[in-house]
Amino acid sequence: MSGTRRPAGPAGGLLAEPWLWALSAMFLAAVVAISVGPEPAVTTWVTQSVFYGVFAGLSWRLATQPNRSRRSRRFWRAAALSGVVFTASAVLRTVDLIVEPGLHSTASTVPAALLTVGSAWLLGFMLTRIPRRGSAERRGLWLDAGTVMAAAAVFIWTIALTGEAGAERSEQAAWTGVGAIILLVSAFAVTQLLVTGMAPFTAATGIVVGFGAALHGLERALNPQVETADDGTLVLIARLVPPLLLAAAPCVERFGHVLVAGPRGRLLAPLLALATTQILLIAQLSDEGLTARSWGTAMGTVVIAALIIVRQNVLLVENSRLVSQLDRTVGEVSRRERWFRSLVEHASDVTLVLDGNGVVTYATPALGPMLGRTASTAVGRPIAEILRPYESRRLRTLLAPARNGWSGTRSAELKVRRADGAGRWLNVIATGRLDDPAVGGIVLNVRDVSDTVALRDRLRHDASHDELTGLPNRALFNERAEELRDAVARGQGSAVLLLDLDQFKDVNDRLGHQAGDELLRVAAKRIKRSVRPADTVARLGGDEFSVILVDTSESEAAATARRIVDALARPVSISGHTLRPMASIGVAVSGDKPVEALLRDADTAMYRAKRRHSGTEVFEER
Repeated sequence: MSGTRRPAGPAGGLLAEPWLWALSAMFLAAVVAISVGPEPAVTTWVTQSVFYGVFAGLSWRLATQPNRSRRSRRFWRAAALSGVVFTASAVLRTVDLIVEPGLHSTASTVPAALLTVGSAWLLGFMLTRIPRRGSAERRGLWLDAGTVMAAAAVFIWTIALTGEAGAERSEQAAWTGVGAIILLVSAFAVTQLLVTGMAPFTAATGIVVGFGAALHGLERALNPQVETADDGTLVLIARLVPPLLLAAAPCVERFGHVLVAGPRGRLLAPLLALATTQILLIAQLSDEGLTARSWGTAMGTVVIAALIIVRQNVLLVENSRLVSQLDRTVGEVSRRERWFRSLVEHASDVTLVLDGNGVVTYATPALGPMLGRTASTAVGRPIAEILRPYESRRLRTLLAPARNGWSGTRSAELKVRRADGAGRWLNVIATGRLDDPAVGGIVLNVRDVSDTVALRDRLRHDASHDELTGLPNRALFNERAEELRDAVARGQGSAVLLLDLDQFKDVNDRLGHQAGDELLRVAAKRIKRSVRPADTVARLGGDEFSVILVDTSESEAAATARRIVDALARPVSISGHTLRPMASIGVAVSGDKPVEALLRDADTAMYRAKRRHSGTEVFEER
């Protein structure tokens, strides 16, 4: 048997199971051998041994399949153990008949005991695995089970009296009682499994196993009549049915969902039990009149009818409770719907629903305050006309997966235009719900994050720029230096200018730090105006500035340095004093050196300019 459960299909799938054909062939061969063979009793028990062995083997194979649940594997391990006990019972009975044919003493007690133990073990495991339900449903289940058990008790009453009448020894009477108990428990287990449908096996498998165990009980209850070795042909053939059912159970487990009873099974079981007992009562009255057996059957019929009436009353009460609960639920749903509508109408965020073509099918009222468009005018128009994004490509990229059927969620920040032309930043979350019948579209949750974006940009600017001058700081200077590596790799010339204000300390000491700060701000503006927009001017600290020139030559870089010195030297009035700022600039130019190396070279050139009081110096390799 395969380790993977095959999908549900027609009953023909069950008929294609090879083990069922093999079991059927063995059963037919045994019937022929019993009918015309010399040793029909031995044939019966040998065939039972084979059936029980097949049951044990197939159960163990199911128990070792890793794709089954833990509860299912535990049940089939228990079934395999019962199969081993059944096999031992049938083998001992076969040996008993071969060694001492015709002997009908206590020699058959051990096999019978093993058969009873195996049945009890299997039924016990089935009963302990029946799931618990709520109190109301549990009462209904117990009433249904009680109805079927009452019918089984009537049947047991009939066969038990028959068994007692034929019993010649006390042990035979004991087996009659044991068989009756097994029958009763089997009826309960089968009924519970039928009505719950929540066992560690399919309902059909539970019914097959339960009836197999019940027929074992029936055999034990009729023990005095069927124990002898010279049983009739029909009795010997009937002995094969319980082991045949058990051997077929693992096969049915693979396709048992084909045979599962529907909800009607729970409703029909009590009525079928009542009809069966009434038919049995009519047959007994017409055959033997009022006897102990017919009186017991009549009392059982009354009990069954009473249980059905109680069950109907329970159903009426439960239905009334469910109707009241339904009314309360409808009222609660209506209240929640009003509550949800109120939340949507007064929410600051916008919810939009688009069809597969990106056309708006629903919009909340918050669209007006956010974008200056009413919800009614948005419906029926493409989303691009409603949002009017600065980058339409980003909107298309955001919606593309959902429009192609993806049911996940994506988000993006889009800069859009309001109806009055003002720009706003929106956080748009797109969720694909085209396959959801309740939505049938793409849901957009939109939030205005303009203030958040502005704050984030300001924080990012503050983290990368000098607070005093507004120029890039050393961190941003290093980032720009990394970007310059690509230009160097392309063979473009680059230059670094390192600048230091002369006698800046004297300004701080004579005029104060406020005057020094103002001088730094003026110097930053003049340096910035002296270079190209693509160049980077940064304040590295104190009175030290640096400039990165891209795509330049040595002569152009030197000219830029002189332009900066000249711009700084223009007089400036600070705190009532006229100052003529002077600076020393080192210039380093290369077509292959990284910025770090150029910065060191520029530093060397700058100190040479300070010593020579030349204003600018270009680094020269030695």
